[in-house]
Amino acid sequence: MKSASLFFLLLAGLPLAGRAQTGTPQDELLRRGELTGARPSAALARPRAARPAASDPVQQHLLSSDVNLAQVSAHQMPDLYERFIATTRDERRAWTAQQWDAAGQVLARLNQRYEQVRTELPLEERLRIRSFQGEFHTLRGARDVKEKLD
Repeated sequence: MKSASLFFLLLAGLPLAGRAQTGTPQDELLRRGELTGARPSAALARPRAARPAASDPVQQHLLSSDVNLAQVSAHQMPDLYERFIATTRDERRAWTAQQWDAAGQVLARLNQRYEQVRTELPLEERLRIRSFQGEFHTLRGARDVKEKLD
């Protein structure tokens, strides 16, 4: 009787076990640091060594300034995201896949700093930043679709 109950309990958990192994595309974006805004898990909250801004000309170009993201204050974040998305909007049609990847890496670094300071921002600014993050992924996705259609 006891082993039959255990068997049915394990059998009931099989669909959940399969789902836990596969993950979702959004999980992958979280691991890469491209989607933020929700509370990070303990694994995602580990601090990473920040690269100095001077070592990355792509970041300087996309943000229209030479900043060390590890030292950016919370109130500077919305402006940096706005400059990032403005450059993306202006130049996206000419970008190669490698340039999109480089822009994604800059966004990941922005997001990493944002996660550290986001609680210092008012809700309105956090929503603006989330919309900029979403717009980048929408533009990138549209480029991928267009590439497949061509």
